[in-house]
Amino acid sequence: MHVAERFQIVNDTGVFDSGFHRRLWIKPVNPQRVKVGSFQSVGAKVDGHDAVLRTSEDRNVFDIGIATETGTLSRGNHVIELSYTAKHQFAIYKDSEELNQNISGVWPVSIEKATVELNFPEGLPKEAGVSADTGTNSSFQFDCVRTNLPSGARFETTHSLVPGNRLFISATFPHSGYFVSNVKEDGFRAVLENHPLLIPGLASLFGLIVFATAGFIVWRRAPGSLGTTSAVPADDTSSPNFWREVLRLYRFPMVMFVLAIIPGLNFTYSGHGGISWFFVPLCLPWVIVRILIKIAKGSEASRSWYKGFFKITIPSYIAIALPLSWAAATSIRMTLGLPISTWTFFALMVSPFPWWYFT
Repeated sequence: MHVAERFQIVNDTGVFDSGFHRRLWIKPVNPQRVKVGSFQSVGAKVDGHDAVLRTSEDRNVFDIGIATETGTLSRGNHVIELSYTAKHQFAIYKDSEELNQNISGVWPVSIEKATVELNFPEGLPKEAGVSADTGTNSSFQFDCVRTNLPSGARFETTHSLVPGNRLFISATFPHSGYFVSNVKEDGFRAVLENHPLLIPGLASLFGLIVFATAGFIVWRRAPGSLGTTSAVPADDTSSPNFWREVLRLYRFPMVMFVLAIIPGLNFTYSGHGGISWFFVPLCLPWVIVRILIKIAKGSEASRSWYKGFFKITIPSYIAIALPLSWAAATSIRMTLGLPISTWTFFALMVSPFPWWYFT
């Protein structure tokens, strides 16, 4: 994050006689931040001239001392320009990235006006939530004036900030990996942040290979290829009933679709701990496993019948799942306000491997 700051100060009381100090909080390592926050490439000017810089760290504070060549600041008005690169400032979560930053800092003198401007090379993401507040950690208010810019947003305070108060920015970005991490610095963690679908993709590929291998072995165990469900002779009393088997083998996905489509019942699909999201990815795997068990354990005639049943019902299920997924996603959005897309719900219902668990 490249930061450019501009301060207009009045040194009439002698507060800045020994120089101007900018103190930045050093963010610690935690489960959401792989490395401690740092500040690099620091540069400064006083009234348009290169300034003398002294930096130091004291516990969790990075101090930047700025003065002229004489080591002091004269009385009167001054413009101080400061630039630096801030690293590891974002908190990385499973499905979002967050930036919470004390922009102005806390000063022993009043701040008449503070403005912060966020600029993004590709523009502010539409799904991003950005806000600014003033006050303290325990008492604050969202009273800044916001102006949307072509490449971001600007916030301006509407009143002076008394000593101890600050201007604070909170920004949430919709998915991890929006801001590219440096592989050289962060290693494999950066690879995962830059490619959030890498682990679920590899897990799904491996799972599909195992699943397909097991299915191939079971399929080979029952030789013969019969394309219809009428392959078993009519006088064979062990012949399964087609529609009864449809209800038995597909009742799990049927129930999940019903729960999603009917308003009131779809509370289990809420975005805050909805339990149905844990079961939906298992719908098609459940069907496939049960059919393979039928093929593996049945008689020769029964195995041939279930082969034909498999060939007919699986493609039919996938085709029917698309309009049902549209109905389910629409109902969930209208009832719960959860922005789930038709294609995402459809992918969950027809995936032969529960990749959802790895996202």
